[in-house]
Amino acid sequence: MSEARLKGRRIVLTRPEGSAAAWRAALEKAGAEVAELPLIEVRLGAEQETLGEILAGIGEYDWVIFASANGVRGFFARFLERYRDIRSFGGARIACVGPATEAALRAFHLESDLTPETSDGVSLARALMGEHDLDNQKVLVVTGNLSPDELPRLLSEEGLAIVDTLRVYETAPADVAASDGAAAFRREGADLLVFASPSAVESFLHQAASLRLDPGARQPRTVAVGPTTAETLRRAGIPVGAVAERPTPEGIRDAAAAALAAR
Repeated sequence: MSEARLKGRRIVLTRPEGSAAAWRAALEKAGAEVAELPLIEVRLGAEQETLGEILAGIGEYDWVIFASANGVRGFFARFLERYRDIRSFGGARIACVGPATEAALRAFHLESDLTPETSDGVSLARALMGEHDLDNQKVLVVTGNLSPDELPRLLSEEGLAIVDTLRVYETAPADVAASDGAAAFRREGADLLVFASPSAVESFLHQAASLRLDPGARQPRTVAVGPTTAETLRRAGIPVGAVAERPTPEGIRDAAAAALAAR
């Protein structure tokens, strides 16, 4: 039923360039026409002194938590510059926020010991504290510059863990005004506009004047990935057509179908 609703519909994805391939494939398989408008960009990097200290003592951690797939990629890009053998990671258990983060981890031949059903930091913290005694455990949270502080705060204040935070990437708005994708969006509009993060919503709002639709263009409904993104859209006065609870290709496809069914 979801594939029938998507057939011939124009869906615009706003993820960073090069990161939407799996979502695109699932939507195109269902018959949708997919375009990309990368409203944010990700720059890998970390503060060198902090990074050096953490990598030197990586074997001391009881848990390493990855808050995103970009966190996994950013961390291991630097880790493998220092260590040639993945076994140098040590015996720490690993937790991941969401299946995309878990999939990124598997690319380095490692498995997650804990990935909660709901893909957000608070859910991970609650699951970790509910299943394990973290009192005086040493925990590393690998994240980005815009990630909320709730995860490390809960682990330290309620779980009583000793928490270090390592930011290995930076998310920044991408100026798309002069791009071919923006020109196509202005000209054609879309049936759906998919936002994967609050930062993508904010970038869209900042560039709203340059993304104003031409007369006759299709006015899109929105799909938000996760409740935080949905709330950001609502605060901006943008109606939410559907919320994808999990950032998987199937989750995006089904949320897109739900948004179109509500029209």
